[in-house]
Amino acid sequence: MNYVEVLRLRKALTVYAIVACAVLLLLLFIAHAPGHTIIAPSDGSHHTLTEAHAIPLSFLFFIAAWCAIIFATVVSANLNKEYDGVEMVWTKPIDRGLLALQYVLLDFAAILVAFVIAAGLCVLAVASVGFVSHIAVDARTVPTLVIGLGSAFMWYGLVAGITAGMQGHGGIVVGLSWAAAFVLVSLAAATRGGELIHLTHTLLTILDIFNPIAYFSSYSLSGFGAHESPVLPQAFAGTAARSLMTWGLGVTGCAVAIASWKRLEA
Repeated sequence: MNYVEVLRLRKALTVYAIVACAVLLLLLFIAHAPGHTIIAPSDGSHHTLTEAHAIPLSFLFFIAAWCAIIFATVVSANLNKEYDGVEMVWTKPIDRGLLALQYVLLDFAAILVAFVIAAGLCVLAVASVGFVSHIAVDARTVPTLVIGLGSAFMWYGLVAGITAGMQGHGGIVVGLSWAAAFVLVSLAAATRGGELIHLTHTLLTILDIFNPIAYFSSYSLSGFGAHESPVLPQAFAGTAARSLMTWGLGVTGCAVAIASWKRLEA
């Protein structure tokens, strides 16, 4: 019964892998271009990575997680796509709740594969310039992995929960979710610290509780880390809170998606 979902995910992963490999080849071309400097510090001096610090594994996981987030949004409306054949859906000899659960599990497995592909390509890119030995596990490696995949699953669950009970227009919701996520994060960061707009900032940070980008983008590669966030209520800024919220909201969204999709059963 879930064979159609397997075919759908195989196609999505194939396209994803082709695009990811194309980006890798472009980066390798730039990295190996004659006269190219791998690192150019702000002080004007130039040195190679062999003279720099180790490459944190969390940095590679950060990139891979963003790739997984993009892929997660692409497949997040897969239950919604079943409405294309709604006149035949009712004849499937299986409990619709179980069928929806199978779809969700397959989608999550595909998201994990997308993360592994991206992480592998990142390691390959580093290895191509001879610096794979500089990759080191750092303090943010595990949190970045957990929160990054959690953000991907959260985004998948929220979009699935919204679109599973709709008749079509799943792609529109996916596009709008990206626009809304970046707008909310940008506005929340821009209104931080002003007395006159404190209420606006508070409202925006409350809305960002349901924004996957707010949990991930301000965690890694920033001065805020897991102790403070410019776009989240401080109660949700810690590593444990971010982890629990992303995975919890992801599971909740998937549960809503399964329940709303199940109601199609005659």
